[in-house]
Parts: sequence; C-alpha cells; structure tokens
Amino acid sequence: MTDSLYPLYGQHADLWPIVAPVESYRDEMREWVELIREALGRREELEVLDLGTGGGHHLCQLCRLWGGTVGGVATDISGSMLERVKSLVPRFATLVHDMTTLKLERRFPLVTVHDSFCYLRDRGQVAALFSTIASHLEPGGLALVKVDALAGEFFGPYRYLTTFEEPEREITLTHYEWDPDPTDSELEVIYLFLERRGGRVETREERHLMGLFFRPELMELWTEAGLAGRWVELERWDEERPNPVIVLSLASPSSANP
Repeated sequence: MTDSLYPLYGQHADLWPIVAPVESYRDEMREWVELIREALGRREELEVLDLGTGGGHHLCQLCRLWGGTVGGVATDISGSMLERVKSLVPRFATLVHDMTTLKLERRFPLVTVHDSFCYLRDRGQVAALFSTIASHLEPGGLALVKVDALAGEFFGPYRYLTTFEEPEREITLTHYEWDPDPTDSELEVIYLFLERRGGRVETREERHLMGLFFRPELMELWTEAGLAGRWVELERWDEERPNPVIVLSLASPSSANP
C-alpha cells in the first residue's frame, strides 16, 4: 500500500474522516477492549504498537473506551494518513514505515493490526508481519489482527452505496468487492467516488488489490513466527460476512518444540 498506488491514502486522505467516521468503529473496538482486558487485565496505563494505522479511527476509539492512559507507537507506510493520526491520538508517536520490515528496540504488551492486514498479498508479506509482531511483543503480551476476508469464505460480490453530507460538499461512495479470479489469492475492491461541491460533481475511481488466505495457511505462518494463536469471531457488521480476528501471544518453548 503506497500513497501513489492508492490515492485514498495519499492525496485524497482528507476524505477518510468523511467516508470512515470515527464513530463507526465504536462497537468493534468495544469487543477488542474486552479481549484486551481478558488477556492483560484492567491496567491503568497501556502501551500499544499499532501496525498499519491508516487514519487511526480504530485506535482513537480504543483509547476512548479503555478508561485509562493509552499511548505507544502508530506506524503506517502513508505519511499523509499519519498526519491526521497525530491529533486523534496525541499520546502516540507516529512513524512512517512498512509494517513488514519494522524493527524497534522495544517490546509492547499489546500489538494491533486493523484493516491494513488485507493489503498483504502473498505468503512472504504475511510471514514478515507475523515476525514483526513476534519481535515486538512482550512475554505475556497480546496481539490482535483483523482479517477482512478469507479464502474459501469469501462469497462476493459485495456492494455498498453510501452518501455522506457536509455543509459544503456531498460524497457518494460505491464500494464493489469481488474475486475476479477464484484460482488466485487476491480480491479486488473498486471504489467509485462522486463528490459534489456547489454546482460541480467530480467522479473518481480506485481499484485496490487485497490478499486472500486460508485459515490453516495463516495458522501455519504465525506458528513459524513463534506465535500461538486462536480465532475469535466478532459480531458481524454485515450479516453476509464473518468478522474474524486473530488473537496471538508468544508461543511457549514447550509449544514451539513439542
């Protein structure tokens, strides 16, 4: 994912707060908070490494719902998106970096990966992400990875049409998600934007390629990275689609070498 490849995350990053409002992440992050408290307890201070932060709206809701002080490091390959994150989560340092090659000299009790996982399109990238998580996770810590779509479980096309109104402009977004070639490991998401300002309407199209992996394949890759994990099915935001999250921790020596 780069600024030049997908304009939504670069020169059109100003659209993100409109088409993905902070409030829309509240229910999902409430479930994440429950998983975090289950693993880490109700600590007053929480340090987080967020990989592929994007617009940071999920992270903003997590901070609001935690009930204590939340800080850490937010990373993304798009500097344009991270500029918007600074005001949302001021206790977080921001770092422009690819989440598959990140190497910080510290570990965190919580590592999170939200929508950015879907942009990993081959096994090597996924393996590298799991290695990043393992190398930055404290013993006894927790990692949460959201997976938008899974091979063998994606039955699109899915179509969404939404209009967002502001005082001086209106944006209509058509979201079309489909698998053009079921024999490969990718799906395509097509975004059609119609933006009205005053008496003018401008249109724009973006096509985003995303990875599709089987559950056993992902389990194999996280195990190879030294992680132990399980799947948790969160409440569906669309009744036709599952909403899985991977819950990870560092594998114990006995489980890694039975």
